[in-house]
Amino acid sequence: MAKNSYAVFGMGTFGAKLATELARSGNTVLICDRDVARIEELKDKVSDAVIADVTIEEVVRELNVDKFDAVILGMSSYFESQVLALTLLKQAGAKKVFIKSKSAIQEKILYRLGADEVIQPELDVASRLARKLSLSNISDIFEFKGSAIADVIVPPALENIPLRDLDLRGKHNITILLKYTPDGLNVCSIGPDTTLKAGDQLTVFGDQKSIIELFRGN
Repeated sequence: MAKNSYAVFGMGTFGAKLATELARSGNTVLICDRDVARIEELKDKVSDAVIADVTIEEVVRELNVDKFDAVILGMSSYFESQVLALTLLKQAGAKKVFIKSKSAIQEKILYRLGADEVIQPELDVASRLARKLSLSNISDIFEFKGSAIADVIVPPALENIPLRDLDLRGKHNITILLKYTPDGLNVCSIGPDTTLKAGDQLTVFGDQKSIIELFRGN
């Protein structure tokens, strides 16, 4: 059974990658683009594919966008087209609309027009890379509402101490979800008597600030 249903409009690099990843995760995904060749290339990777222009009112109405959990507008070449498509989607009853933008000014306008979330992929990638370069022991981190899931390397301060004594949950509001061998290929069992070694890799969940402070490295 599919997890959720999504419509992704605009099959550029961003839209195509998003649509195929959503479909790979078991979701129902409809894609739409005016480019016949692009739709032909991607149609077998998603649930349904339509060749159409979503800046046309009749097209948006016929797509029944209100039945999807969310609609993602991945096109960003022409701002006027984005504005028109967003307006038509909201009029057609789309539950949530995520939309890609190129600038802070566009972002403000799109929010005022009813977008539920505005995404700037280039800025997001740049921010994640900056964090990765600055936080030497944190290889990746996904943040949401003050919490985070992160892949980290054990710092010297936590080495050779039983997890029971570290008490990461009680002292730092951090939970270890997974522990890997230094090569990152195998998951190790963990318990109260487990000690962390130099080079061990962890996936942790908890307070974002605590994770950064504890695992940021030098």
